[in-house]
Amino acid sequence: MLAKARAHANVLAALGYAGADRFEVDNATELAWRGGGRIVALPANPRTARSFTGDVWLDEFAYHHDPEGIRDGAFPIATRGDWRVRVFSTPNGARGLFHDWCSATPAGWALHRVSAADAIREGLPLDPALLHQLCGGDERLYRQWYGCEFTDADQQYIPGAWLDRAAGWSGEMPALDTEGLTLHAGLDVGRVHDLTALVIVAVLGRVAWVVAVLTCARTKFSEQKTMIARARTLLPWETLHVDAGGLGSQLAEELVELYGEEEVVPVHFTPLVKEELATRAFRYLAADHLRLPHGAEGDLLRAEGKAVRRVVSKAGHVLYEAPRTAGGHGDRWTALTLALKGAGEPTPLRLVGDRPLLAVA
Repeated sequence: MLAKARAHANVLAALGYAGADRFEVDNATELAWRGGGRIVALPANPRTARSFTGDVWLDEFAYHHDPEGIRDGAFPIATRGDWRVRVFSTPNGARGLFHDWCSATPAGWALHRVSAADAIREGLPLDPALLHQLCGGDERLYRQWYGCEFTDADQQYIPGAWLDRAAGWSGEMPALDTEGLTLHAGLDVGRVHDLTALVIVAVLGRVAWVVAVLTCARTKFSEQKTMIARARTLLPWETLHVDAGGLGSQLAEELVELYGEEEVVPVHFTPLVKEELATRAFRYLAADHLRLPHGAEGDLLRAEGKAVRRVVSKAGHVLYEAPRTAGGHGDRWTALTLALKGAGEPTPLRLVGDRPLLAVA
């Protein structure tokens, strides 16, 4: 960033702006001019982006590891005086804080998009064919890198269009007393850093409607059990699948004692179990058999679903990961996948039969 500032200052000096290239401080983190004014380059770290005053420029914000932390640390810098915050970035998938701001621009902000096509029309000498070549011919990458489009992120497991479809359904949900309708719940357990999330789905004809999303943060287990008991009274589910790993082990055991092992099923998150949970949710969405709630909770579920990544480790193991943010660690989505475990499969699974199969190619 400072290299670009130096180059810009040199151009201004060549155009006749006296003092543009006369630096009083010129090092790896700061440029300061003798006539006043300075630029300080800070690492993208919430702990260092504090205790300054001035205009704030956040570059490639969509790729910051902790965008919420950077926002919380950097934005107060511009609160005193007539300072401004400017946020720049190449899109990085249909997820994250930068995507949220561009999709629904907050009050007081102005959104500007400059694509490669816009720059070419304005006279920038770019060769679109060469840009496509740099993307390896990947149209998705081209649209994201040079078209200012938020395409599905690299390694994004569930297509964003499926989640948008699940959130944008129309019509009426069946009444909860409809014959054949069953309720199933999933509980992802948190205590300090993550949320505890309880998601309840209603299932009829292999279609699952999310009817309730309850969360609590930094809440005693005794109070969490009270929340669960109230939800169970209002929405008497047939099964409750509970995160039984780490912090959840004690709560899962107590819930089994309270409601019985036929209703409460502890789930230990082994790699195979995580794959089973992720792929079942994938099949529900692929078949268009999942209905997310309209409103804020549905938006949060959709965002958490888009954030799930399918990653292949160096050892060849397939992992399903969700990034940790200020809002949690994919806790609502995990609870939903647990509820769907109780709901069963969205379509009948094709099993191997005892009759021979002849395939001709």
